[in-house]
Amino acid sequence: MGYFPFFMDIEGREGLIVGGGAIARHKVNKLLPFGPKLTVVAPVIIGELLELSEISCMQRAFRDEDIVGRMFVIAASDQKEVNMHVSRLCRQRNIPVNVVDDKEECSFLFPALVKAGMLTVGISTQGASPAAASQIRKRLEAEIPECMAEILESLADFRIPVKEKIRDQKQREEVLKQAASLCMERQRPLTPEEAEGLIAPYLS
Repeated sequence: MGYFPFFMDIEGREGLIVGGGAIARHKVNKLLPFGPKLTVVAPVIIGELLELSEISCMQRAFRDEDIVGRMFVIAASDQKEVNMHVSRLCRQRNIPVNVVDDKEECSFLFPALVKAGMLTVGISTQGASPAAASQIRKRLEAEIPECMAEILESLADFRIPVKEKIRDQKQREEVLKQAASLCMERQRPLTPEEAEGLIAPYLS
């Protein structure tokens, strides 16, 4: 089976995590930077989760109706039968579901993530070796400039004057490529002078 790496906007969308232990906490940590509305449901929920103001916690057993209206569900209970039940329910209703440590019960997998501002890189081995994915993630992180978030913000801002001042599509693409190359080569955002200098040759 092949897993296509869709990048989906989950900001403000409803997500459910069934389970309240350390594994659930790990999944919450991965998801929170992307801004979903997370609900954790479990009879016992660790203090680290209860203390998070960004999520909702329900200290009780999972109920079938808990999946209604969810964009995605994560089954992270320490009870295999609960996880399998959640998986079956979600599959019946076409709700994407991830079951911790059980690839066959998953309809989507969690990648090893590299995140720096607007940059997100997902690495997956389709469950063959999460450890290998983690090693690749560490190598990629070492290659990314420390100010990558600022670089991407400057490149996003740079697109505005490029679109306004350069009418030819191919020329716009060339200027944007030059800007990206310059930022990555110097490992910093563009200066105003550099931005102006890249655009100037294309002004009529």
